[in-house]
Amino acid sequence: MRVRIHVRIRPVRPWRAAVDLSTARCRAPTANRGLSLIEVLIVMAIAAILLGIGVPNMQTFILNNRLASATHEFFTALQFARSEAVRRGEQITLVHNGAEGSGNWGAGWTMCVDSNRDNACAGEETLRTGAPLEPPLTLYGNANFANFVAFDASGRLTTAGGGAFVICHGANLVEDGQSRSRAVLVNGAGRVRFGVDSNNDGIPEKDSGAVASCTNP
Repeated sequence: MRVRIHVRIRPVRPWRAAVDLSTARCRAPTANRGLSLIEVLIVMAIAAILLGIGVPNMQTFILNNRLASATHEFFTALQFARSEAVRRGEQITLVHNGAEGSGNWGAGWTMCVDSNRDNACAGEETLRTGAPLEPPLTLYGNANFANFVAFDASGRLTTAGGGAFVICHGANLVEDGQSRSRAVLVNGAGRVRFGVDSNNDGIPEKDSGAVASCTNP
């Protein structure tokens, strides 16, 4: 007895996703609402007010930073010269690179070990140098510091009495009600300090009164 088994194999067809187009809905894109003319004008007005307040303040901030940086750099150089004079037991001299007798320390300066005590740095050991200040910054010394400033082995000035330096941003001590100047003072004992503005008029003061001008402290 024979049993026949018939097996019928049907080809597998790839599955297809049925899409019911009847349920599909199309939505129109929503338009973005722009700013009206009035809103644009309001934004521009606010921006103009903020710029009017912020720009002058930023300019003043930058100016004061430049002035403070130049002042502290020179102040630190003088203090270093005095301490080196005591440490080495020798005269330390600073000379400016401006015209002789001009007191123009803003032209740059040189600090040296003044072994022969001639108040000059030619042929001497250089300790530090100061680069010329970038305009409109200026730095001038008074008559006592017209050419040099020197500290002896005890840290005292080699010249009789003290003196002053004035650092300015521009040609005037005060501009638009804002201080544009700083002062550095050195007394006969060699002590270095900042000039103060005790009456808040924007002009730094020295021991004998207010600084006279940006070129004549």
